[in-house]
Amino acid sequence: MKYGNGRKMKRWFCGICAAFVGMVIAAIMICIIFFPKNGDRVITPVKKPKVTETTNIRKINRDGGEEQKEYTKKRQIEARKDKKGNLKFTITIEDFIEDYNKYYHRDKGADYILPYSEWYSYIQDFGKHTGRVHYEYTADKKMWTLPTITIYTLQNEKAIRELTVNFDDHSYTKVMYQKYEELCFYTLKVFYPDLSDKEITKLYKRLNRLAYKNIFPNAKGFDSGNPPSNLFYREGIGVYPYFAYGESVRLCFVPVTPKVIHKLEKRGTIVHCIE
Repeated sequence: MKYGNGRKMKRWFCGICAAFVGMVIAAIMICIIFFPKNGDRVITPVKKPKVTETTNIRKINRDGGEEQKEYTKKRQIEARKDKKGNLKFTITIEDFIEDYNKYYHRDKGADYILPYSEWYSYIQDFGKHTGRVHYEYTADKKMWTLPTITIYTLQNEKAIRELTVNFDDHSYTKVMYQKYEELCFYTLKVFYPDLSDKEITKLYKRLNRLAYKNIFPNAKGFDSGNPPSNLFYREGIGVYPYFAYGESVRLCFVPVTPKVIHKLEKRGTIVHCIE
């Protein structure tokens, strides 16, 4: 009888020990899975939230300092009439500089155009822009063959009335002409930001070919008010080539309306709609 009870006690004790060992092993496994050693931690990837794509660029202050500017959308440029019924763009000279530098900085890593206070300027007293402020920018004032940008505004405001990109063909060099094409490219990018780079390149090359194909006599120079040979337009923004003997080759940007376009057509200008 005593012998049978001893066997039962032995079995009971072994069962207790087995259960205890099982619990210890389970605890060790839990520690290994949920509490790994330093350096062996399992990092669960965190899904990044969706953000609006932005571009940070440098903007040059008038004092020569820099500040960061963030762009999240393209500027809408339209043609508007002033109180006297004259057309102007909804973009100012400051807006143009800002947008030009945005696209240029994206590709080149630096700004190209300085604030308009650094530009050469005067009140024009001749031609179709008489009484308006003539602003002209060159990246190097000592290099007189360098292509330039000209902007015309009223004396009491900065809204652009006309903008031209200018190339001195009489001092032609391949390097300077390539620089002129670069100015044409980025200026078109400002006014037609939704066009692809390929479309913009195709457009300025076509415009410049038309400039050389349709050279006017000096008496019908740019400031004479003579209508251009061709005008390309879309949504109130017109662009035309102009070249007269003794003057620079120009790519010109003007605000237009259906009425203006119709008048130019009647005067012999060939009109093209930019799709």
